[in-house]
Amino acid sequence: SRGRPSRLTPEQVRRLRAWNSLDWALYSHFNRTFWRQAEEFGLERLRREAAELRRRREELAGKCLRGGGPVPAQSIPPGSLRPFQPPGGGKILGFALKEGLGAEERERCGRMALPELPYKDLLERRQFGGKNG
Repeated sequence: SRGRPSRLTPEQVRRLRAWNSLDWALYSHFNRTFWRQAEEFGLERLRREAAELRRRREELAGKCLRGGGPVPAQSIPPGSLRPFQPPGGGKILGFALKEGLGAEERERCGRMALPELPYKDLLERRQFGGKNG
């Protein structure tokens, strides 16, 4: 999770789109694809399922996370759940687990709160058996 984004001027948006034109083309393509598939799936069904997913996420956050949501990285004990902070970049928020979780809960909650880079490494190990890099 990242902190609140700053406001961009229309000129900044135009320049960012020009600099990232390939990314913008991919985004536009997949956005159109998503909405076409969403309509085929049924928008009301999608809304219901998304609401259920949000409800379950909030329930799990209440069980697992100290404070129930993202916190500044410096307030997370050192270790695998502290997100990487890029030099000169915005502050990346992370998730701190509640104290007193049982071993099974701690493992499940820890997987759900894992920052993107360690999560990518976990997926890579599972897919390629640690042989890739």
